[in-house]
Amino acid sequence: MSSHAFPGTNKSPQYRPNPSLRPRGGKWYIPFVAAVGLGFGAYNYYTQARARQEYALREEEKRMAKNRELMDAYGSKDSLHDVQQALEMYGR
Repeated sequence: MSSHAFPGTNKSPQYRPNPSLRPRGGKWYIPFVAAVGLGFGAYNYYTQARARQEYALREEEKRMAKNRELMDAYGSKDSLHDVQQALEMYGR
């Protein structure tokens, strides 16, 4: 029996798919890229959240120091000198 007796065996080479056009590792490419992207996003979120928290703590310390300074400046407000000192401090 010759190969011409079976259908599909006499195809010429021009109908074969080009092996260089096939995706290599295609079934793992998208999940791999997705996992890398998720990891990158999680890392960026974590570092930004930590930076925001540190910034908020620094700002709170500045605010508390300013409040303490103003409270010390106002004093007892029993004399004119205390009131003038408080106005000078508030103007800074």
